[in-house]
Amino acid sequence: MTKKERSSPVDNEETEKMKNYLSGYKLSRDLLALESYEREFLCEHAWSNERPGELSLARARMFEIRHFILSLPNSTEKILLYLHYINCEPIERCASIMNLSRSSAFRLKNRAIELACEKNRA
Repeated sequence: MTKKERSSPVDNEETEKMKNYLSGYKLSRDLLALESYEREFLCEHAWSNERPGELSLARARMFEIRHFILSLPNSTEKILLYLHYINCEPIERCASIMNLSRSSAFRLKNRAIELACEKNRA
């Protein structure tokens, strides 16, 4: 058994899916900002006319992802996921906020993603 197999009970495909799921928060936030921009500066309501319910879906997705992160056990991993995915802070900034080295923050992010995958399985 290699070191990678012992330390990671989740496979790469599962971790990539989790990263993509958590990144959905920023995507939804960007969609809402785009709609707000269009309404304010272009005086258009393209989103509401062409895609009814899409903004509500984006808000619901943001709530779901935020709720998922907050449902994780209290830990530094949870804090990092919140800062990185909900507050959209780069890992380097998360490291600074949490008083970690850059490399420690990246290792912590990997552990946090694994923790999220394990929680998702349950």
